[in-house]
Amino acid sequence: MTALVALLLVAAPRAEAGDHRGRFGFGFHAGLGDVAALSARYALPTATPKVNVQLEINGGVAISSEAPLGLLVGGRLLYGVVAEDNLTLYGAAGAAYAQESSWTGIRILPAMGAEFFLFGLENLGFGVEWGLQIDVGSEFALRTVSGAPAVTVHYWF
Repeated sequence: MTALVALLLVAAPRAEAGDHRGRFGFGFHAGLGDVAALSARYALPTATPKVNVQLEINGGVAISSEAPLGLLVGGRLLYGVVAEDNLTLYGAAGAAYAQESSWTGIRILPAMGAEFFLFGLENLGFGVEWGLQIDVGSEFALRTVSGAPAVTVHYWF
């Protein structure tokens, strides 16, 4: 049995999920605030796959009979600091217009995160992020991203 597992590992093709240059990713980002957002990413063409720069736009709406309208619209720049075959570690900076409960204003979003790809699903990226929410508007607030790691899922075309 051990020999079979070793043979499968040696014969398995190498995944190239870390090279997103010139590709689009669509999915969601839960953690930019109380409103989960749809997300679109574009990986800028660079000279090497080790340099990973992505632009992201986010938008989300929450409508509830118990709470006022929730809204989030913004964008971010992601810069990969470590690019491996099935993992990218990145820093991110962004800003968004947010409307949540009794608060409305601009949210500044510095973060760091990791996007990883499972073997056989090289186009489906799962991610976690940690960072800050700096809210400037009807009141000022500084807090960690939703108190826990934010979750992202993107499918790359």
